[in-house]
Order: sequence, then C-alpha cells, then structure tokens
Amino acid sequence: MNRIKKFMNTIASNLKTTIVRFPIAILFLAFISTIIFIEIDGNISLDNDLLGRLAFTGIFGFFLAVAIQFKLDRYERSSKYKLVYHALPFIFATFYFFFMTTDEFTQFMFIHLFVISFALFAAYLYLPSAKNEVNFGNVALSHFKAAFTAILYGVVLYIGIAAIIGAIDLLLFNVDYEFYAHAANIVFTFFTPVYYLSLLPKFNSKDNADFEKAQISYNYPRVLEILVSYILIPLISIFTIVLMIYFIKILVTGVWPVGQVGPMILGYSAAGYFIYILGFNIQNRFSLLFRKFLPIALIPLVMMQFVSSYIRIEAYGITESRYYVVLFGIFSIVCAVMLIFNKRKNPNTIVLLAALFAILSIIPPIDAFSVSMNSQQSRLEEILSRNNMIVNNNIVPNSEISNEDKYEVTNITNYMAEMGYLGEIDWFPEKYSRDNEYYSNFERIYGFSANYNNYLPGENEPRYAYAMLDESEEISIAGFDKFINVSFYSSTKESRELGEFTLSDHYKILQKPDENGQIVLEILNDSNDVLIEVSMKELTESLFAKAGEAKSLMMPEEMTINSENERIRIRIIVNNINIDKANVEKTNINGNMFIFVAMP
Repeated sequence: MNRIKKFMNTIASNLKTTIVRFPIAILFLAFISTIIFIEIDGNISLDNDLLGRLAFTGIFGFFLAVAIQFKLDRYERSSKYKLVYHALPFIFATFYFFFMTTDEFTQFMFIHLFVISFALFAAYLYLPSAKNEVNFGNVALSHFKAAFTAILYGVVLYIGIAAIIGAIDLLLFNVDYEFYAHAANIVFTFFTPVYYLSLLPKFNSKDNADFEKAQISYNYPRVLEILVSYILIPLISIFTIVLMIYFIKILVTGVWPVGQVGPMILGYSAAGYFIYILGFNIQNRFSLLFRKFLPIALIPLVMMQFVSSYIRIEAYGITESRYYVVLFGIFSIVCAVMLIFNKRKNPNTIVLLAALFAILSIIPPIDAFSVSMNSQQSRLEEILSRNNMIVNNNIVPNSEISNEDKYEVTNITNYMAEMGYLGEIDWFPEKYSRDNEYYSNFERIYGFSANYNNYLPGENEPRYAYAMLDESEEISIAGFDKFINVSFYSSTKESRELGEFTLSDHYKILQKPDENGQIVLEILNDSNDVLIEVSMKELTESLFAKAGEAKSLMMPEEMTINSENERIRIRIIVNNINIDKANVEKTNINGNMFIFVAMP
C-alpha cells in the first residue's frame, strides 16, 4: 500500500512540476482536446473546417511551446525574457491559423503541419546537447523511454476506462458510444503527452534534484540493450547485406529499378539512423561495428536510390513524395559523410540537420510544394501544347488526343486538384479550380471524359480494369435451384476449391489452373466427373474493352456468363473484379461472384 501511495505521489509531483515547466504546451493540449471533444459531441454548431484549422493550429502551438521551453532550459540568460518567450507560441499560432491553414482541407496543410512539427521536435531534441553540453545519446534515450512509458500507460489506462464503460453499459444502464471516443481523447490527446513531458528531466539544470532525475533517465534498461544490440542491429545488418548484393547485381546487369527501391532505402536509412542514435551509448562489439560501418554502407545505397528516383522523376515529374525521397537521400549522404569524418561521431548533428532540411523543404521557392507544382504544371502544359489545347492562355477542348495523353492529363490534373494547385495556374479556368467544380466538369474543360486507364509501353492496351455490379439493378433468379457466393483469384499452380452445394447429389466448384492467369471454373460431382467447364476469358476481355470508360458500375447483363449442357445449367454474375495485365506473360485476376445452378 505504501508503494502505491508513493508511486501516486511521485506521479502527482511530476505532473505539478510539468504544469509549472510547460504551462503553454499544456494549454495547447487542453485546447486540442476541447476541439476534438466538440467534433465528437456534434451538438455544438461549429463549422468542421474551422475546427480542423483550430486543431492544426493547436498542434503547431504545442510543438513550438515545447521547443521554446527547452531553449529556456538550455540558456539560462533567456529566463529574464520568459514572459516574452511564453507569448511567442500564441503569436506564431495566430499567424499559422491565418496564413498556413485554409477553409478547405488539402494535403498541403497536412504535409506542412507534419514537416513543421517534425522540425520543432528535432530542434527540442537537439537543444540540450547543443555545443556538446550534454551527451546526446542520453537525451535521445530519455525521450525514447519517456515516450514509450507514456504510451504504455496511456494504452493501459484507456483499456481500463473502456472496460469500466463497457461494464456500466452491460450491467447498469446504456452508455452512449461517444463516451469511448471522449475517453480516448482525454487519454491520448491530453494525458499521454503531459505524462511524456513529466518524465523528461531538465537536462541542463545544475539543481541537485534535477541532476538526479536526469541520471535516472540516462540508465539504459537491460531489455532495451539486448533488443538493440542483439536483435535490431543484426537484423538491419543482414538487410544491409541484402541491399548491397542487390546493388552489385544492378551494376552487373545494368538494369536499374524504378519505383520500389526509393521508399525501401528511405525506410532503411531512417531505421538505421534511429538505431544509431538509440544505441549510441552502448559500447559492446555489435554496436561499435554497426556505428562504424553504417555510414559507409549508406552512401552507395542512397546513390542507388538517387538513380531510381531520377528515372521516376524523368518519366512522371516531381511530386511531394518524390521530393522528400530525394531530400532525405541528400540528408542521408550529408549525415553519413559527417559521421565518417567527424572524430566525435556525435549523432546530435543528425537531428540538427533533420530540422534544417525539414525547414528548407517548406521555404519557397525551393519548397516541396512549389517545386512539385511547377514540375507537374510543366508536364501538363507540354501535353496540352503538343495537342494544340492551349491557345491565348486558354484551354481548348480536344477529344481526339491519344488515350495515353488522356490518361496523363487526368492523373496530373487530379493530383493538382487534390493538392489545391489548380487555382495557381493562370490558364486553368478559375471557376473549375475547386474540387467540387473540377471533377463534375472535367469533360467540359478538356473535351473528353476522365481516363483512368494505364498502358503497357508500346501497346495500345490497358494494364488494369476494375468493375463492380450495380446493386441497384434487379437480378433474376428464376429457373435456378441454388445460389453460391464465392471469391476467386488467378492461380497457375493447382486446382482450388471455391465452394460446394447439394441438389440431387453433392457437387463442388473448382477453379482450374490456367497458365495465362485466366479464371476457369469446373463443377464436379462426388465421383470427380466434370459436369461443366466455364471460362471467364470472354467476360474479362469485354471489360477491358470498356476499361477507358469513367464508370465502373456495370449492369447485371454486362457481368453475367451463362452456360449449360444436358447435365447442368449455370449462371455466373460477377459482383466485383480486378484485372491486372501489367505482367504481359500472365493476367492477374481477383474478385467475387454469385453462382446460380440448376439441373435440367
């Protein structure tokens, strides 16, 4: 009992100290939690777009307030201006609300907030160790332990509260489902971040109590040391070897990858630097070797990423995702070079550079959004100009352009609409620049329907087709005795049973292997005699003939296959189907169908 009391007193003391240390950050957390409460409740008549803008502003204010407090902790001479520093988050949050958010939610807003928040997080992670005042490995470990503990406590607390709410709902009286959402809001939006902050020591304080708390937070748990040294480091080392072998294979064959390598190496680099930082204070052989060779291994692998990204950008232009893949590659190279030649190999330069690169990516005209918009606008202008569709700075509709150009125009313009860029283009009709006007007037703007078709290189044939049954239409089941609902996917290895049914005898439905990937169905009796065989090839080819159409809802007769003989009658109505011809040697098909059967 005394231990529990002591534990609760420690938590209360930490929370009290945290309120004094991070008052502005906690005010912003309370503000965010209130906004989410209003959105969950739904009874207060406030515009959802306004609530979203306020929530984004609150998140920005929270990270800025925490970063400012760490600056005050780091530089004692700043304390005389504490009131001014505490006012800054409110001032900058006001500017953020009016100049960085809009009434219409866009990916621009989300990416901007994420990047700024990441930069502020990296800044307050770096500040205690600035000029090597504190060992950065200790700072990073303290933050990791605090975050892990706070999240663990938050999850346990929410599970307990949810169980109590569920028990009251089951045993006493009905409880509105919104209570679960409100509980999650309080626990994860307010309690967990506050508890995380409460566990962070004053890294630069000379006070004895603060010093002792900091020393406790620097203790490396044995479980974490084993996890990093003997699990994470060996795993990422093996992954490094695999990537290096693949790199050598590329050099030998001369065939460069296009899409899959960039994100993979980006994730690998991020994981590598995270483990490098987390294990910086571990001095065993595994950790020392890892820290020595990771920067060296990263350089050729990131260069491979650059080539892959260049091929992609050359073909499809720059988007925000490709911009950040390339930027992270540059960041990885710079960090690797610094770690190789810096004798101290202090990883605090990693987070400092991360903050600088993040800020760089949102400063015009070299920010991700300006570069991406200009790149995609240039691509769109080139296609339209080549087809004589821009005259006197106006779009001239033209339905006679190639299917490939229709596809590219559709993709580029959709992307620019999602990002809110259409209003920035001088020659694009302003009245159609908003999402709701753009999509409904696409054909009026360009002279052809939106084309979501893709083409194999050098072939006038679509790669993908998708169709779904229009469920609002009636389906006749007259004359059939049984109905079976089955799912299917193409396979060339062996027969696969899809379902079974019983009429005068017991029957099973098999999907027969087909080397071209087509779906072939067989109905067999208990003696394994084939009653009938039905191929879906004709149906799939007819769907591909309509793949360029904007609609995907099909009438029942367009999705139906009828077949019969003297032994059985069968009707197949496809509910939904995906067809992929990206691999010219094999068609990949998957979907769901209704099978109706009857005996003559």
